[in-house]
Amino acid sequence: MIKSVDSCLTCENLVDSLKCSKHNLSVEIDNVCSDHSIKKAFSKLSDCLSCSNYKKVGCPNPGSSAPGMLCFSWSTY
Repeated sequence: MIKSVDSCLTCENLVDSLKCSKHNLSVEIDNVCSDHSIKKAFSKLSDCLSCSNYKKVGCPNPGSSAPGMLCFSWSTY
């Protein structure tokens, strides 16, 4: 059976290039720590269309953003 876990990918401390902003170190997609703080709005429906930065100056990846894409800087409305 497949299970979801609270890995660094779902943590609000994850920033560009798989870097943990809280611990200031690079992480792997399967890492987890006791300071994990889940992105409450992060889900399989989280993509550029539901990101508050989509097509705005604040988008960190304006050349790559598109419907269906997800990046580590995704943020909710």
